[in-house]
Amino acid sequence: MNHYFISDAHLYPLGREHPGRGPLKRFLSELAEKEPGRLWILGDLFDFWFEYRSVIPAGFSDILSLLKVLSSRGWKVVFMPGNHDWWCGDRLAAETGMQIIFTDKHTEIIDGRKTVMAHGDGMGSGDRGYRMMKPVLRWKPAVFLFSMLHPVMATCFANLFSHTSRRILHKKVDSIPEYLAIWAKEQAEDGTELVITGHTHCPSVVKYDDLVHASLGDWITHFTYLRVGGGEISLHEYQ
Repeated sequence: MNHYFISDAHLYPLGREHPGRGPLKRFLSELAEKEPGRLWILGDLFDFWFEYRSVIPAGFSDILSLLKVLSSRGWKVVFMPGNHDWWCGDRLAAETGMQIIFTDKHTEIIDGRKTVMAHGDGMGSGDRGYRMMKPVLRWKPAVFLFSMLHPVMATCFANLFSHTSRRILHKKVDSIPEYLAIWAKEQAEDGTELVITGHTHCPSVVKYDDLVHASLGDWITHFTYLRVGGGEISLHEYQ
C-alpha cells in the first residue's frame, strides 16, 4: 500500500486567492484515480476551522467533496489537526469520511517501519511563541467562550490570529529547525525508524543513522508531498 503525506495547505475560504487551492484539488483528483492507499494530512489543512453546532466555515465545499470522493473510492484519509484547525470535529469527519486523530503525535507501522507522525507544533524545546499560546487555545473554557461569538465576528478574530500565528511560527526556513531535529532524533530511542512532521513549511528528508526525518513542506510555496511505499521514502514537488 502506498501512503501519501501532506500538510500546511492553510486553505482560505473562497473569495481570497490561494496559490495552492488549484494544485491541491488536482492532486486529490489524481489520487482518486490511483489504486486506493492512505492519505495522511498532518495539520493546517485550513488556515482557520472552527465547528459550531449548526454551522461550519464556508468556502471549503470543493475540498471537502474531493476528500469524500477519495474515501468513497477506498482510500483511508487520516487527519491530524494542526494549530490552525485543532477545533474541527464530527461534522468535518462526516463531510469527508476522514478519520481524525486528536493527539500531538501518532505512532504506527508504515511500510514495515515504526513511524511517528506529528504536525510538529510545540515539539521539542523550541517554538516558544506557540508553546505559550497552546494551553490557552486548547483550554476548554476558552474554546467554549469562543463558540459564543457570532461566526462572522469569530472569523474576523481568527483571521487576525492566523496572521499573527503565521508571522510568529512560519518564518521562512531552508532547513529543519534545530529544536525539531533534536526532538526527531530522540524518537529513535524506542526503535522509531521514520519521523514525519509538518508545521515548519520546510520540505526536507534527512537521515540520522537508523532514523529518517521527513518534513513535508507546504501547499503555499512548495506544493510538496511525501510518498512511502515499496521500501521507498520520497519527497515530491507536485507539478
